Amino acid sequence: MTTLLDFIQNKTPAPPTPIEPVELALPLMDFQRETLNHILRGEPHTLAALQMGLGKSPIGIATIASAHAAGETPALVVCPATLVFNWEREFAKFAPHLTVQILRGEKPYGLGSADVCVISEAVLSSWQDHLVNRFKVLVVDESHMFKNPKASRTKALVNIAESVTRLRLLLTGTPNPNGTTEEFVGQFNVLGSEAWRDIKGKGNFYTKFCPKVDSWGKRGKANLGEFNSLLTDSFMVRMLRSQVLPGFRDGDENQITKGRDAILFNCSDKYAQDYKRAENDLRSFLAGEGRDTRGYDKAEALVTLNVMRQLAGMTKLNPTINHAKSVLDNVAGGVFVVAEHSEVLDRLALGLSAYNPVTISGRTSPKEKERAVDAFTTGKTRVLVGQVKAAGVGLTLHGDGLNHRVVVAQLPWSPADLLQAEDRLYRHGQTHDVDVEVCLSAIDGMWTIDERLWSLLESKQFDTEEILDGEGNYLIYDPTDNILDGYR
Repeated sequence: MTTLLDFIQNKTPAPPTPIEPVELALPLMDFQRETLNHILRGEPHTLAALQMGLGKSPIGIATIASAHAAGETPALVVCPATLVFNWEREFAKFAPHLTVQILRGEKPYGLGSADVCVISEAVLSSWQDHLVNRFKVLVVDESHMFKNPKASRTKALVNIAESVTRLRLLLTGTPNPNGTTEEFVGQFNVLGSEAWRDIKGKGNFYTKFCPKVDSWGKRGKANLGEFNSLLTDSFMVRMLRSQVLPGFRDGDENQITKGRDAILFNCSDKYAQDYKRAENDLRSFLAGEGRDTRGYDKAEALVTLNVMRQLAGMTKLNPTINHAKSVLDNVAGGVFVVAEHSEVLDRLALGLSAYNPVTISGRTSPKEKERAVDAFTTGKTRVLVGQVKAAGVGLTLHGDGLNHRVVVAQLPWSPADLLQAEDRLYRHGQTHDVDVEVCLSAIDGMWTIDERLWSLLESKQFDTEEILDGEGNYLIYDPTDNILDGYR
């Protein structure tokens, strides 16, 4: 920023040393690299509004790694509590040369000298005094959570952001989840004065794009085309799956797409200990001489595998519930929560009881199922907890676009079953792109059955757009054989 003395002396500050993009341990896709180039363009502020499933975290990591190589370090990553472990794992995958510290708890302690600090938005207010004037780079994941400028967490983030000296990056697939321009205010405050400058100032924003519509101060939206042009011509990068992913482009600009992301939850509760014992039992069983995994021995091993799947579902219950709550509190519409085992279904419904959920399982009568579907598709309830088989076929659950989020609490054995369940929302009549999040259990020292099954799906190029309305071939004919072989 030019000072008065600079102006008087007809001088301007020297531009900062350019930041060049660096290569990560895993390569970026072309559109991710394009986004990175925009972030490093010379301005300090960027809103990267890439649709779900396009890999926003690798872009954030590439930003931090590039800044680190240029001496602009350390960096702070702010994200929902349910994504902290995801970020830790992603750094290990894409930029293992960077040291990462997770900031935990509401009582700040142990802030070290790592290249990157990752903190949950839930404890940001408690830590803010310790985070001001410490970082050169700020990356905020799911930045729409800071849409309310009056919220304490938004004020804390703005306070921290004002002291960040080089790059401020917001990542979100839904910058204004409820469709209002007012939802940008908190995020613009985080990006700073440069962002407000690019849209011609706060006064212009409120007058032209977010005018008052009644005497009570309620605000509406106006001149959206001009507003979008100001954003995309300056600091916002907006990319859609239909624009950048092969198989999504069909020439129809109104094409509805489906994207899928996996979320890893670091689990260490009682059920995690039970899971470890079950996995060790399976390994011991398979280590026995003469085991024939084609017949009786295989059937016995599958019993243990199913126990492990249920325990994996139980151990990630709390983080899955908290993540579903976060979605419900920040995004309009309903959420279809998919699970398999009855105890997991019951616990999910109990954990989400504040949202008056309905449940469809093998125990649900046809009449009860009809009432549950009606409640979910008309908006009487925002949560449907469904058993993957009972709720995964023959139902249309999108409510003409009202519902377009799926949270998969337990992966089924068959990819076709997963596709069937997802496609209860991804059907004819859906008016929104469908976002699917698959919750995976991660336990220290083990590669869990969740991670193994998900890896199999990914290795088979599990195309989210290949099958519409559940029609298609199995991508893996017998995943149990692959998983059993992995435990030998």
